[in-house]
Amino acid sequence: MNIIEEAVQKGAQYADVRHDVKRVYTLARESRRTVNDGVRIDAGFCLRVLVDGSWGAGIATREESLPTLLSNSIKSARALKTNTAQLKEAPGETVKWEKKAERRFADEDKLDFIESVEASAYDQTDLITSMTLVLNADERWLHISTTEEREIETRVDKISLRVVVTCKEGNSIESRVKIWGGIGGMEYLLDHEDTIKEETAQLAREAAILVKANHLPSTPADCVLSHALTGTLFHEAFGHAVEADAVISRRSVLTGKLGEKVAAECVTMVDDPTIPIFGHYLYDHEGVKAERTTIVEKGILKSFLHSRETAAVLDAPLTGHCKAEFYSNMPLVRQGNTLVLPQDYETEELLDMKHGLFLGDSSGGQANIANGTFTFGTQYAREIKNGELGAYFRGCSLTGNITETMKKVDAVGNKAESIAAVCGKGQMDLQGWHVPMIRVREVMISG
Repeated sequence: MNIIEEAVQKGAQYADVRHDVKRVYTLARESRRTVNDGVRIDAGFCLRVLVDGSWGAGIATREESLPTLLSNSIKSARALKTNTAQLKEAPGETVKWEKKAERRFADEDKLDFIESVEASAYDQTDLITSMTLVLNADERWLHISTTEEREIETRVDKISLRVVVTCKEGNSIESRVKIWGGIGGMEYLLDHEDTIKEETAQLAREAAILVKANHLPSTPADCVLSHALTGTLFHEAFGHAVEADAVISRRSVLTGKLGEKVAAECVTMVDDPTIPIFGHYLYDHEGVKAERTTIVEKGILKSFLHSRETAAVLDAPLTGHCKAEFYSNMPLVRQGNTLVLPQDYETEELLDMKHGLFLGDSSGGQANIANGTFTFGTQYAREIKNGELGAYFRGCSLTGNITETMKKVDAVGNKAESIAAVCGKGQMDLQGWHVPMIRVREVMISG
């Protein structure tokens, strides 16, 4: 008898077990010196049971521990006596799917590649005081079994490179940061080597410019947002607000707003984990098939992102958006790949204004999805004057209200870029964005 059959025999209405093996290889360099070159392996089992409307769960590192874990989880569920948990089931299915690296991180010599990226920056300016590169390769294998006779086995490998270039002149210090990442192994970075070196050189040139640049005054302004900042805005301010665990707990400003206008008509936002960018997966960590989900269509809120439980509570279709960082974590509702669908505007048309600002890549920030406010930092800004990009300014902050700001979007670019992103929601998760630039009227900028 397997552990799922035993769970049913002991009274569970539903059970699943996730065997989860995750290897993360890391190579870190600081100022042309290797400071870390190692691997972290997390492997184990996560078991969940639903008994009379209450959840019980636990983790184990060895398969032979599962019977004891099951007994303890059943007892915990019965002791809770909440009798409120719901769950939407999926039909039985057997799946084996993998996206493995063609050139595994562990098998490749990375130093020539790394040194060539470093040289592309140092060749640009003498003002560089430090340069940090972190190369991460994630290999993850999951096997999920459920009482619905679902047997889902997946393997997906991902790789990323994060570069920070810091320049100093006098007492002025400025940094530019960028992440590249995709599906597979070293072949992804090597296929994009020329682009990575060109963009790293640009980071160095801009950091050298920014140490001499002025700060912006605080003012309302018409702004064009870079691809990365557009992704940050939609992911943080909008994406987290449509994660249905926040919706059902009424911690989202979008609770109860399905069918309402929440953005300008030119805005259509989709979450699609099935496209092969950094957040790619075909089945989530509850064993549910990932679905392309239209969140906002022509400004109208159409759907939330769901786990099995939130889909049951809101009587909504399963979307396959529930993930865990490690075997030792319970899965949470998470975004997968955030897409903002391109529209008709060329870059020069977005910039077609007498006065305005171009806001460069994100430097972090925060969103309060309960009241709809947000503040995001930018790594730099540039003046827009008579449709042309002009002087650089040091990083500033973009602040506002989610729905008010989304309704001020009056133009969406026609060229989308794929961006590798990392998201923290109690647990870290790798996610992808595929977004164009956008133009937003009369938003508040703080220098």
